[in-house]
Amino acid sequence: MVNKENANYPLLEEWTIAEIIQVTEFYRLVEELYQKKVDRQFFLDKYQTYLKIVPAKATQKQLDHQFENETGCSIYRAVKFVMAQHQAKVHFNE
Repeated sequence: MVNKENANYPLLEEWTIAEIIQVTEFYRLVEELYQKKVDRQFFLDKYQTYLKIVPAKATQKQLDHQFENETGCSIYRAVKFVMAQHQAKVHFNE
């Protein structure tokens, strides 16, 4: 994983400040999932908010690719992993 202090999260110009904050919080949570346990339901709630801001699959794929290049973490793989889990706290290690 890339040092997150050096990572530039992918953002879209049309997002409001509130949307940028919400998306950034989700990005940080994805990175956190790779490093330690996170609350599964909290992650899924943040993901649902992310989907409201980024509803188009093509845009989701583009942002995931950019995010993975910057951080070494995949949003797609993280979400797929969390959805398959049933315990309250989850940690993703590939």
